[in-house]
Amino acid sequence: MSRWLCAVAALLIAAPALGAVHTCVQPDGVVLYSDQPCSIAQRTLALSVSNYASYPAFLRGIAPLWHERLQPLLVGVELLPLLAMVYGLMSLICFFAYYRDKQFAIKGRQRTPEARLHLYEVLGGWPGGLLAQRLMRHKNRKLNYQRVFWLIVLLHVALAGLVLWLMNAPA
Repeated sequence: MSRWLCAVAALLIAAPALGAVHTCVQPDGVVLYSDQPCSIAQRTLALSVSNYASYPAFLRGIAPLWHERLQPLLVGVELLPLLAMVYGLMSLICFFAYYRDKQFAIKGRQRTPEARLHLYEVLGGWPGGLLAQRLMRHKNRKLNYQRVFWLIVLLHVALAGLVLWLMNAPA
């Protein structure tokens, strides 16, 4: 008898979970599955994806990644001081790599590969690389190197603009 009571109690408790599933399509195309009717579910669940339709077309794929995956990881983290620290440290490393390469060039010793210098620049050291190019006049006349260097700078400026825009854009 107690087994029957337990089975009936389990069915009564699980019955709401076995209810109908409502499929709600939001204006931006995001599908929401809920056990509540769509009008109630959209009011009670404040979804951050509801304004993505107002984003430019080329950012609609990036916006959910930023707002739903990356931004929650950065809660409580001051992004600008962290980036300033990374850029400062990598700029010092890149500047000294340029200096070492210039000294080795003068002495006729084995040089630092250009790919490694570009790696330091990609990792945030391009300001130090630019300063080294201007102060030491190193790698500033080599057209192929300069072309890659300025593409790296352009990439960093574009990414910084994108991050700043996404930080201030409505979610």
